[in-house]
Amino acid sequence: MLQELTIQNLALIEHLTLNFNRGFSTLTGETGAGKSILLDALGLALGERADSALVRHHTERADVTALFDVSQLPFVQAWLTEQALDDADHQCYLRRIVTSEGRSKAFINGRPIPASSLKTLGSFLIDIHGQHEHQSLLQTQKQLTLLDAYAQHPEALAATRAHYKQWQALKQQLDTLLTEQADYQSKLELLQFQLNEFDEVAPQKDEFMALSEEQGQLSHASEIISACQRAYDALEGENSDNSASEQLNAAIAALESIAAFTPTLANTLVALNSALIETQEAAGEIQHQFQSVDIDPQQLQRVEERLAQLFALAKKYHLNPEELVEKHHSIQHALQTLTQSDSSIETLKNNIDQAWSHYQTHATQLSQSRQKAALKLAKIVTQGMQQLGMPNGLFELDLSVLNPGNATGFDKVEFKVTANIGQPLQPLAKVASGGELSRISLAIQVATAEVASLPTLIFDEVDVGIGGGVAEVVGHKMRQLGAHKQILSITHLAQVASHGHTHLHISKTTQNQQTFTQVVELDSLGRTQELARMMGGLTITEQTLNHAQEMLVSAQQK
Repeated sequence: MLQELTIQNLALIEHLTLNFNRGFSTLTGETGAGKSILLDALGLALGERADSALVRHHTERADVTALFDVSQLPFVQAWLTEQALDDADHQCYLRRIVTSEGRSKAFINGRPIPASSLKTLGSFLIDIHGQHEHQSLLQTQKQLTLLDAYAQHPEALAATRAHYKQWQALKQQLDTLLTEQADYQSKLELLQFQLNEFDEVAPQKDEFMALSEEQGQLSHASEIISACQRAYDALEGENSDNSASEQLNAAIAALESIAAFTPTLANTLVALNSALIETQEAAGEIQHQFQSVDIDPQQLQRVEERLAQLFALAKKYHLNPEELVEKHHSIQHALQTLTQSDSSIETLKNNIDQAWSHYQTHATQLSQSRQKAALKLAKIVTQGMQQLGMPNGLFELDLSVLNPGNATGFDKVEFKVTANIGQPLQPLAKVASGGELSRISLAIQVATAEVASLPTLIFDEVDVGIGGGVAEVVGHKMRQLGAHKQILSITHLAQVASHGHTHLHISKTTQNQQTFTQVVELDSLGRTQELARMMGGLTITEQTLNHAQEMLVSAQQK
């Protein structure tokens, strides 16, 4: 549940910390006092779009933090853990900063995150019912969403959606294959021609590199042999008394003759012996090299012809010669895929039929669940309408078949109502009276709120257009909801406000040519005076105060 809301430099609010309790809390105040600012602040913390116009005049940024207790919300805890945002105390801080330039930063438990993550998490924590909710209720998709929420069958809905998406994906694969088959023959001929060309050349892995090295050796064989011979003679030539090996041997022999008298030369002797060994090894490698090189013009011609063949094929296909083997494999694979497309199409058709069958099974189960829930919801909303001043009101949910179906199943729902005996049920969109529509909307919202999984519900002036005994019923219903959930209601009606377990009063003051909004929790006396103001306007009489006191006592006893 929402525990605390801290606001800095947002619109008329310089600094404000609000603590919220369990149960039903009402928020009241004169028009323009700033009730909507609280919802704007909460919306920012829940990831709504940031607007620089909300930043208080002459300040650099607005800062909003909402603290939630998620100890009783395992799903939220799991989501936070999955995102590495969890807190050991099962508390959750949602923070949003908006600068006067319009930049925005978002945080969960002190860690920076995208604003979209705030919105995702916020959807698990709070549901806000606005005073214009009845406008969205006219949309059939919203009506279906409300029915699904009331039916509480997320698994059935998710399964239906998953199988529908699978069917769509398979169908798209089939469409792609069929499109490709339209020019099947031309593709087949092209790929077969390309494969023949590559098969004829038959490039091998690492062949080009090996041939390039061999061509370099063959084309410079005489120079390689001559240079290697000179190097070998210099290191260890049999006919040279000045070879490196002879010179090193002479140096070693000279030093060994005095080694007993000059121990300091021991390391030098070791180094000379190592040099001799390395010189002899190098000479052996050089000898092997020039002995392995052949002056073979015919082999050189064969190598150069093969290289020319590889270069020609690579040039034709705009490749590097090293890429020929990979291209060869690619053509083979493409041709194999194309020749197997007929069997793939048949397999896909079978898979599509199977996916559609699974979808139908789950969509049918979903329809059955909706039918049962529709009967229950119709009964509860009908009772709500009658309690809200429409004694002859009747509400039904008309479920019809949607052909061919979509991700939400086969059902199309339409809310139908009548407020008078003898009048036929009509779609909600055709209800003429705005007052009736407002009350029907409220009855639907209260009915669905009773089964909502969210821990906190906010009603923003949803009681506009009602009064008297009907308003008292609304207040009583919200107090009943407050026994199971955290309910916040922004209201102008004393009959509703009197039923709150907690009453918060919003007001604005002017100091030094600046306007400030403040919120205080009212005690019993403060509540009586505020209820009297709401009922009596500017002039509050003793009789109004007595009526307010009586209303408060009566509401709190229910």
